Amino acid sequence: MLVGLMMVGCGEEVEVPDMIACVCGKGISSKSEACPNCGHPTPDSVVASKEAQELARIRAEFERERPEKERRLAAIKAEEQRELAVIRAEEERKRQELITKRVKPLIDKRENFVTDKKLDMLWVKPGAFMMVDTGEPHQVTLTKGFYLGKHEVTQAQWERVMVNNPSYFKGADRPVGKVSWNDAVEFCKKLTEMEKKAGRVPQGMCYQLPTEAQWEYACRAGTTTVYSWGDTITKTNANYRKNVVETTPVGKYPANPWGFHDMHGNVSEWCADWYGDYPSGAVTDSEGQASGSARGMRGGSCYNTGSNLRPARRNGITPSFRYNGLGFRVGFKSSK
Repeated sequence: MLVGLMMVGCGEEVEVPDMIACVCGKGISSKSEACPNCGHPTPDSVVASKEAQELARIRAEFERERPEKERRLAAIKAEEQRELAVIRAEEERKRQELITKRVKPLIDKRENFVTDKKLDMLWVKPGAFMMVDTGEPHQVTLTKGFYLGKHEVTQAQWERVMVNNPSYFKGADRPVGKVSWNDAVEFCKKLTEMEKKAGRVPQGMCYQLPTEAQWEYACRAGTTTVYSWGDTITKTNANYRKNVVETTPVGKYPANPWGFHDMHGNVSEWCADWYGDYPSGAVTDSEGQASGSARGMRGGSCYNTGSNLRPARRNGITPSFRYNGLGFRVGFKSSK
């Protein structure tokens, strides 16, 4: 390669190649007066060439070190995230402790309460009753009290939690209908999450569907008659086929002796259990079958005849099934 000589201060001679690097990075002739790319004067090209070479060295050094620097930076960020997660977890633990300290005693007093979604929850004391449907009657004992919704879950309550409204018979105060067992369980899960964030549900407690035993115990409300009000049924007792054959606002018909409305009629109600044969003898805290293909449903609906509204009447169907007269009410898992 041809090179030229350039005098640089005090007579110092510096070798300059024919082609030199301009400050803009382009290669130009050392004999040119200015860079054709950026217009930078060529007399500074020797310095510019040295600067470009030094810049290239620095860049190469940076590129060699960058993977290690990025690794160290990632490790620092990961450690910061771990520390932040620990701090947040501790804050949440303290928050939940305060919630538990404030709310749990109220619930353990076994007093009725209302959720933010305006779900009235009634306390049901422990006790026993005779479960009768097919086969031999047998005694069921519930050793733990529980909470159960005063009404069936309404469409307004459903929408506040789930946003949508699958019901055929529309009305904010009517029970939500056309929901599957899976839908009802998802509602309970989301309601629990929302109420925990609001500080109304302590740790270890949640909303859930009642078991068949809990449902029938609450429906009978200490009575031994065919229905909770007596042995016969009329249009004034409940919403069933003799009425309008569509759902009506919850609470329109009289409550049973424990304060629960519409446990007979309006919509059939999902229960937590797998549907199956009753045990042959007395049972305690029954939760139904361990497995199965159908979930229990109770109470009868606006489509059913009066005999299907009896507390003992049982039906079971696949958990994904939906129809207009099928809804639910929520239970609440208490610590006692």
